[in-house]
Amino acid sequence: MINNKSQGKKTHSYRPNFRVSVIIVNDKEEILLVQHKKGQRYYWVLPGGRIEYGENFASCAVRELKEETNLDIRFGKVVFLSEAIAPDRSRHIINIYATGEVLGGELKLGAYDPDPVLADVGWKPIHELAKVTLYPPVADQIIEAYQNGFKEMKYLGNLWV
Repeated sequence: MINNKSQGKKTHSYRPNFRVSVIIVNDKEEILLVQHKKGQRYYWVLPGGRIEYGENFASCAVRELKEETNLDIRFGKVVFLSEAIAPDRSRHIINIYATGEVLGGELKLGAYDPDPVLADVGWKPIHELAKVTLYPPVADQIIEAYQNGFKEMKYLGNLWV
């Protein structure tokens, strides 16, 4: 927080974080997901992560997928954008969702030293995605876009949960 003494207000000095999430569906119509654990809570996310300074979307996606799943991928196309803005404005995440294709590698949790938040990685039937606890909650949008061949890019709005 920056204390703005001249106006007696505190303002946030934060900037949005950018995160790339990759939608990979195999020939069995299964989608690749990574399970996170925070405290006693378990939930699924699309594989991906935060963009590092100077890194483009595609490079981030390739790096994050290798780190989390041990898979080598090809970046496809951007299909969704969303935001997650905390009600108190303490966090602001811009999510970029893109398609991807597996080129190689053996699926395993964490290619290197896995992040402690990572609990599992696996393929789930895409048509059952709405039954999974997924964050951000984009299961319905992914299923619809998959059925339509990911033809158009959509802005999904603020998805803070």
